[in-house]
Amino acid sequence: MAIGPSQQHGAPRDDDAGEQGGVLVPAVSRTVRVLDTLVQSAGGATLTELANRCGLAKSTASNLIRTMVAEGLISYDPDTRRYNLGPLLVEYGIAAVTRTTPVTEARPYMERLAERTRLACLAIQPMPDGHFTAIAKMESRKAIKTTIEIGSRFGRDAPLLSRITAAWHPGAGAAEPAGDPGGEEIRALGFGAVFGEYRPELNVVGFPVFDRDGYPCLLITLLGIGADLTPRDVEELAPDLVAAARAITARSGGQVPADYPVVGSEDVAG
Repeated sequence: MAIGPSQQHGAPRDDDAGEQGGVLVPAVSRTVRVLDTLVQSAGGATLTELANRCGLAKSTASNLIRTMVAEGLISYDPDTRRYNLGPLLVEYGIAAVTRTTPVTEARPYMERLAERTRLACLAIQPMPDGHFTAIAKMESRKAIKTTIEIGSRFGRDAPLLSRITAAWHPGAGAAEPAGDPGGEEIRALGFGAVFGEYRPELNVVGFPVFDRDGYPCLLITLLGIGADLTPRDVEELAPDLVAAARAITARSGGQVPADYPVVGSEDVAG
């Protein structure tokens, strides 16, 4: 997925160029590779597995991982001889999420939507490399709950997420199968929905939150199993979804695109 200007706000400004010098620190890049590998390995990984997956010599990986364990970035289980994400990352993650303005502003609306529908509500962030990560969740009130948790990753071609992103960022999403709602329809509605595309019986509806350049910087989704979320339910929710998208965007300092729909009230609780 191409990265638009909206996804580069954290990059160094031109006036920082002298300090950056255009040189990357290899040790930092290796550390990120190790962490990314562990994020994608729920059961952890051995030293040999990490070295192979990260393209590192075993001696280099051993020194790097030993340091990361000492600093609390990763943990080591001597019984299984496997490494996994460390406790310090929990603190970092909580701090990062709570300081992300769109998430802070989205939480009250997520709570109201979850309370009204009794469905799980997820906040999912587009990442710089094109994939998507769940960064906040309101749990379902239903007996059968979804297993998608905070930290779950979705590929750049994830059915609904890629389509919503591409609707306001042409060329950024994966090609859509014939018969699927196109970008124009999603733009006209202000949200998108898929039924059974992630896995059988899992239905999802979602809307974007926009950054200051009018690009989706956060996706708010409701997840239902089978009859818990039907096309008719989505139709009834439409005004509140659009109202929430506009309100969260405005409250977080974003810019709602000029052609985004105007329906419903600005208060989902109403």
